[in-house]
Amino acid sequence: MVKPCENEECGKPFIAKRRDTRFCSASCRARAHTLKNRREHLLARARPGAGGEAAVNTPTTPATARLERRVRGMETALETARVEAVRGLGELAAELRVGRDQAAKTVAELAARFDAGVAAQAKRARTAATEGRRRDARIREIEAQLLRVTTLVGALEQRLVAVEQAVVVATARLGGPRR
Repeated sequence: MVKPCENEECGKPFIAKRRDTRFCSASCRARAHTLKNRREHLLARARPGAGGEAAVNTPTTPATARLERRVRGMETALETARVEAVRGLGELAAELRVGRDQAAKTVAELAARFDAGVAAQAKRARTAATEGRRRDARIREIEAQLLRVTTLVGALEQRLVAVEQAVVVATARLGGPRR
């Protein structure tokens, strides 16, 4: 179960392992105990007749009593303000954590989009490279066929020249007109 830490200076939510758990950690529990003892000690010293030196040494006059009441009121107001400030800081820290988490999530989404774009471009580049290699291979095949055809044409030309020479020799032997 999620509970807020009861330490006035912390106040952050935590997952309690037991129902009666009040603090998020042992250090928070110790700090809350220290703060409680200090507050009780200060309040005991401020009460007249409580055994504190300030109460024993001061005479009890109406002006002193009013002054002591004002001091206690100010101490209480200061302590309340401090507690509220600490709680406010705890709430602000929680809001900042939420904001940081949202920002991290947004950055992760943007990074994923960017990575997807880069991956798509890389895929297009690989596809283009593969197509280029296929075209190069086809061009090499065509060049090889052209070389074979050229070689055959050259051989045929040589045979044609040989045939023409044979015809010239044969017509010369038979007594035909010469060219």
